[in-house]
Amino acid sequence: MQRGIAAYRIFNLTLIAGLTFTLGQAAPQPDYLRTALAAINPAVPSGWAYTQITIQNKITITERYDPAKPAAEQWTLLQYNGQPPTDKELAQYRPFKATNAPSLAQTVFSPRDIEPESLELIRENPERAIYTGRFREAATASDKMLGHLQIQLTINKSQHWVERITLELLAPYSPVLGVKMNELTVTMDFTVPSPDQPSLPTTRSSHFTGRILLFGNEENIHVTYENYTRRPPPPAE
Repeated sequence: MQRGIAAYRIFNLTLIAGLTFTLGQAAPQPDYLRTALAAINPAVPSGWAYTQITIQNKITITERYDPAKPAAEQWTLLQYNGQPPTDKELAQYRPFKATNAPSLAQTVFSPRDIEPESLELIRENPERAIYTGRFREAATASDKMLGHLQIQLTINKSQHWVERITLELLAPYSPVLGVKMNELTVTMDFTVPSPDQPSLPTTRSSHFTGRILLFGNEENIHVTYENYTRRPPPPAE
C-alpha cells in the first residue's frame, strides 16, 4: 500500500515537473513571423525619392524628397495648403528643413530594437496575425521613449510581411522637464514587397495629448507617402 502511494506521488511530481517545463518554454515562432521581422523597416529605405503630404491641424504641406540631390536641396516644397508656395513660405521652409526639428509624435526605432521573445499573438485569421510586444532593454537605454511604448504588428501570413505597425504609450510619461505625454499613438502602413521594390511606407498617423510647460497640447498628424522612384546616391564631392 505504501509502495503504491509513493509511486502515485512520484507520478504526480513527474507530471507537474513536465507541465512546468512545458509552460516555461517559449512557443516557437512561426516562419511568417520570423521572415516578417527580418525584413521590417519603419523608415523609407535609402535610395528612394518620394512625395510626402503632411496634414497637421488645418495645414497641408506637400513636399518632394530626392536623395540624389545635394543634402541642402533634397527637400522641395511643392504646395502649401493646396497652392504653390509663396516666396515668404519658401523662405520660412528652407530654415525649417535645415534644422528639421522632430515632432513629439515622431518616434523612430530600428528593427533590431524589437524584442522577439516579447511578441505575443493576440488574434489571427487565415490571412493575418496580430502580435504585441516590447523593445529590447538595450534599445531603451539609449532612447528612453521606447521603454514606455508597446508595439503591435499586423502581419500578412501568406506573403510574410508587416502590413501595419502601431506604437502606443503604455502610461503617462515625461521625456524632458516641462513636457508631459498623456497619450501617444503612432500607426504606420506599408506596401506589399515585390521583386522590384521592398515594402515601403504608405501612411503614418499620430495622435498626441499632453502638456508642454503649463499649456495643454493636442497634436494630430497624418502623413501620406507616394510617387516612389528609385534614385542613385548623390555624387561624391
